[in-house]
Formats: sequence, structure tokens, C-alpha cells
Amino acid sequence: MTDTEKSDMPALVDRVRRRAFVLGALGTAVAFVTGWRAGVSLTIAAAVVILSFLALEKLIERLVPQQKRRDARSLWSLLLVTLASFALLGVVLWRWKGFDPIAGAVGLSVVVLAVIPELWERK
Repeated sequence: MTDTEKSDMPALVDRVRRRAFVLGALGTAVAFVTGWRAGVSLTIAAAVVILSFLALEKLIERLVPQQKRRDARSLWSLLLVTLASFALLGVVLWRWKGFDPIAGAVGLSVVVLAVIPELWERK
């Protein structure tokens, strides 16, 4: 990895984060137009993936030695919220009969869809 690629990494992560939020919001709006169950299913799944992405971002920031370190409490709180969101997703998947699996799969794909334009740009 070259120095320019390393310096561009925070900008790339910011673009992916913004794109994930926008795609999650647009997907949720479209899913709620389709039906409330699809909207709730997509929202829960997208929230789990976006929170996981944010927790991974903060964890990686702490592992990179040349970057400034943030408060450990913010990292732990983000990790706890991520674990709680996975627990909520598990409860929803096993208990809620109205869960829409297609909307849930789309919600779980939000971050992946946010990364794809970066891959196209690199080619």
C-alpha cells in the first residue's frame, strides 16, 4: 500500500459511511412504501450492519499506531450497541413471524452496496 493510498483511507471510509447511511435511508423509505413489515425488517438489518461497520472502523482506528487514540469508553459503548443489535436481530429472526427475509437481506447488504462504487472507481 502506497503512502497516497494510506492518506486517502480516511476519505474513503467517510465516503462509504455516508453512502451506507443514504442507502439505508432510501432502502427503508422504499421498504415502508411496500409495507410496514418490510420497512421494519430492512431497518433492523441495516442498523445491525451499519453499527457493525462503525464499530469496526473505531476498532481499526485504535489499532493503527500513528493515529490519535480516542476514548476507550466510546469504543466499548459502540461495541456493546453492536452486540445488542445482533441480539435484537437474533430475537427478530427467531420470534417475529412477520420478518421479511428479502428486505432483511437488502438491509444486510447496505454496507456492501456502499463499497461497490469504490471498487468501480479503482479500476
